[in-house]
Amino acid sequence: MSLRSDAGQSKLAKTQRQNAADVLYIAFFAIHLVVMFAVDLVPLYPDSVRPAALDTLRDFYIDKYHDKFFSEPPQWFRAYILMEAFYHVPASILIIRGFLKEDAFVSVHLLVWAVQASLTTLTCLVDVWDWTDRTFEEKSSLTLLYGPYLAFSVLAGLDMFCRLRRTFGKSKRD
Repeated sequence: MSLRSDAGQSKLAKTQRQNAADVLYIAFFAIHLVVMFAVDLVPLYPDSVRPAALDTLRDFYIDKYHDKFFSEPPQWFRAYILMEAFYHVPASILIIRGFLKEDAFVSVHLLVWAVQASLTTLTCLVDVWDWTDRTFEEKSSLTLLYGPYLAFSVLAGLDMFCRLRRTFGKSKRD
């Protein structure tokens, strides 16, 4: 009888941890959508419809962090911006919706997002540290911005991998 009680408590604790993580994911992707539309995707907006406040925000970011990806973006980074527009935006909406509706498929969406976000962010960080026209302090500041995003995407990927493994492992044992 105590085994069932311990197992039930363990399952409840795991469910509570997972629910807390799910709320974190919803909050992250809601903020991510705002940042994409307010900063990252601004170069894609036609001048005629782009609010001046968004240019001001980008200029502030560039002045503060000296991020060449925003001031002098290489061609491959332009492709990353398009990936954000055509993949991250819809994926973020699907992920938020998936968590709100408790859709089991959300783990697959988030795993794919995590792999893509990890690789593109790592590429950016490697490139930042190769810049010869930026100081160590400027590179460190950019790392403090990009690094947590990389860590979040790696941890989210591991979380989703484990969730999917539990799901598929469960069906094998049944």
